[in-house]
Amino acid sequence: MVTGLGLVDVVVRYPGLSAPAVDRVSVDVAPGEVLALLGPSGCGKSSLLRAVAGLEPLAGGYVTWDGASVADVPVHRRGFGLVFQDGQLFTHRDVLGNVAYGLRGSGADRVTELLELVGLSGYERRPVATLSGGERQRVALARALAPSPRLLLLDEPLSALDRSLRERLAVELRAVLVATGTTAVFVTHDQDEAFAVADRVAVLDAGRLLQVDTPPDLWRRPASREVARFLGYEAFVPVSSAAAAPLRELVPPGSGPVLALAEGAFVVDTVAPVAKGTVLGITSRRGRSEVRVDVPGIGPVTALGPVGARWAAGDVVGLGVDGDAVAALD
Repeated sequence: MVTGLGLVDVVVRYPGLSAPAVDRVSVDVAPGEVLALLGPSGCGKSSLLRAVAGLEPLAGGYVTWDGASVADVPVHRRGFGLVFQDGQLFTHRDVLGNVAYGLRGSGADRVTELLELVGLSGYERRPVATLSGGERQRVALARALAPSPRLLLLDEPLSALDRSLRERLAVELRAVLVATGTTAVFVTHDQDEAFAVADRVAVLDAGRLLQVDTPPDLWRRPASREVARFLGYEAFVPVSSAAAAPLRELVPPGSGPVLALAEGAFVVDTVAPVAKGTVLGITSRRGRSEVRVDVPGIGPVTALGPVGARWAAGDVVGLGVDGDAVAALD
């Protein structure tokens, strides 16, 4: 028997659309595990989450908890917590009132415990209107965790925040979920968020489940070009080609006929280059220069260089290789 959450051939359809929003998706989430649903906008990840919650009817398949179908269980009796992008806090209640909502009695001790866990100790009497976006999402998380849900569903809870805050909260969210032993499904379109929060990542596209794996295994062994492209691999080179010569030794023999190169697979190297590329342009990000280079036999790729690089378009630069940004595809 499957313990925790079980999805078997789940289908979700919307009127007027020829293709299903979710197309026969099957995946399990073990007790205490965090699964991220990762994919581009419109891939079906939020529709799948809403189907689990009971907010969307199933057109096929079934959803189980500990092996028992929840098809006939109404949303409010499934024991699932929900956190959405905007938090959906009660503006007429203070922080304590929001977190304690749904608890029996005052729940003051539980509220204090959770606010400490999410980094908001002493905020009990703060009006939610005075909170920052990140603080509001922390309150929403504490409120969802307060009744100890058997499953927590998070639909893009960090996407409305700026990048630096989003990255910090992703790490904090992971710590909270682990500390509370919460089973969770986390929807995001951001690979870095998914990798920071989840034990396993399920990649979806056009309603289909493409691959489920741990973050390191997903990155090292994408199952297809589709998955690799979404993860940020930008070029694909036949292993047998001459252009792949400096790359072959970076993957085990017999790994696959095609090498996928992510941004940064090449690094500008003026000392011991193994390839050359013609500079197309330079941008700066996070203290590094991203050098767009045209590599013979491969095409345009993004190489990393030192900050303040001053090459001009048309310059030829030497390139080294970073093996962590190279994967073999079957």
